[in-house]
Amino acid sequence: MQFFVSALKKEGIEEVKSALYNTVVEEGFNLESTIVTNARHYESLIRTNEDLQKVIDGIDTGLSGDFVAMDIRQALHHLGTITGEISTDELLGNIFANFCIGK
Repeated sequence: MQFFVSALKKEGIEEVKSALYNTVVEEGFNLESTIVTNARHYESLIRTNEDLQKVIDGIDTGLSGDFVAMDIRQALHHLGTITGEISTDELLGNIFANFCIGK
């Protein structure tokens, strides 16, 4: 859903109010769901999800662990843009040591 709103001109405010009301009151609000309010974070999460799907597909098709690791690194990179820099080598070492991916 996209809305074009101008607080200065007082345009689009009723549409936003109506959409919020419909989402929370009429459709029911799920307290267990996550709401992402930052467009940059949303894009990073979408890209992370795409890369993680590549990881799953690679594991399912027996792709080499090196290629799976590249997709894991890419997913971690996208998450790192939200949370800050993380050590991919340490995390990947733990994954490969404990889950036997690519052996």
